[in-house]
Amino acid sequence: MKTLCGIILAVALAALSAHGAFDIRDYGAKGDGETKDTAAIQRAIDAASAAGGGEVLLPKGIYLCGSVFLKNGVDFHIAEGAVLKGSPDKEDYNALDVAPQNWGRLGSGDNISGGHLILCVEQENVTLRGPGKVDGNVGAFLKMPDGSHPPTKLRIPWRPAQMIWFVESRNVTIRDIEIADAPYWSCFIYGCEDVVVERANIHTVRNPHTYNGDGLDIDSSRRVRVTDCNISTADDAITLRAAGQGHLKNDGPCADITVSNCTFSSDCNAIRLGVGNGVIRDCSFTGIRIENTRYAVNAVGAWSCPEHGVDISNISFRDMQIDAKGFCKFYYKHATDSVFDGIAFRQVRGRVREPSIFDDTPKRPFRNLVFEDVKLEGETSPRVAGKRDAERQPREAAASGRTLKQARQIRRVWHGQEWDNRVRMGDSKNDLLSVDSWAMDAGKGKEGVK
Repeated sequence: MKTLCGIILAVALAALSAHGAFDIRDYGAKGDGETKDTAAIQRAIDAASAAGGGEVLLPKGIYLCGSVFLKNGVDFHIAEGAVLKGSPDKEDYNALDVAPQNWGRLGSGDNISGGHLILCVEQENVTLRGPGKVDGNVGAFLKMPDGSHPPTKLRIPWRPAQMIWFVESRNVTIRDIEIADAPYWSCFIYGCEDVVVERANIHTVRNPHTYNGDGLDIDSSRRVRVTDCNISTADDAITLRAAGQGHLKNDGPCADITVSNCTFSSDCNAIRLGVGNGVIRDCSFTGIRIENTRYAVNAVGAWSCPEHGVDISNISFRDMQIDAKGFCKFYYKHATDSVFDGIAFRQVRGRVREPSIFDDTPKRPFRNLVFEDVKLEGETSPRVAGKRDAERQPREAAASGRTLKQARQIRRVWHGQEWDNRVRMGDSKNDLLSVDSWAMDAGKGKEGVK
């Protein structure tokens, strides 16, 4: 009898919601900040999706919650004054094998469990919106048994992975929302298509430091538009990645990403390109303000271990205001074959405290780097200054704070049939710069620096 009554009630609630919202309080949510509201929220989501879609409303209150799964057609509306707060208990989060696209490993690497607060896996026509807040409850996870902050990320006892996890989904909208205090990455767009992120305020705790506290990570996704967002983070504010191989069912390039009218601030990188063995291409950043940041733009071929690395091409930056330690840091690092080609900066203003770093190789120089109308107080990199000689230098003197004039002080030293592969830069510290195979024209002894 109780089961029958429950079915009748659910049907009645669905009928009532046909012309209105699926209010989670009607499904048993308390919103008192103490009761676990996970099951009630999931019931409302399931009912809305089963009805063909609709608004799932979280009215004012604090809803303590574990993993919830967004479904087709759901408009997940966190109203003003409402907070969806991550449960402090690991038992409330999904298992690692929740989906084949998931990953995580405790005790090594980033030391994450693979649990998420909000999941949307292989769904369509889904909206996550505010103006309320998603709160990752970082303080519940980044602490030692004695309450102190973990000295390294490997000492964290347990933590979830990406707080908001959209995976291989289509027609996704995230807007007018605050995304706060994630214990790891805040919002991950992974293998998705046709995504809009607008007017989002994303921030992670910077003091004490949130290890890997990223803002918005976009990986192997197509046609993503990010606009009018404010992102302030302990780690990268926004990243473009191509690391879907081996995880996504339908891997593809990270392509057709447009980012406009956003403000980024980070203790690491405001904008990061790289990671993976795929392709990042055809992306643009326009009207970007960067403040209180280490590096404005970082591009890396492979971060963790030797592998092919990511290929990056046709990336445009225009109309940027920058206040950072450094402007650009481009390096292949562990990548064995990745190529950077066609990265352009135009109309850039601001100030930096150190020169940009461009660390390519003779066999794989960065191709078609463009710097037009770039005026940055404190920038001394000859590449940014547009000097043609600098483009012929696979390892630029500015990477060590040297000037182009100093780089030209290279002395050729003949040892029988070989050139000495170390040259003195002539500075007070007697630093040496490796110039292995600097455009030596098939052994004819011609240096690549005139």
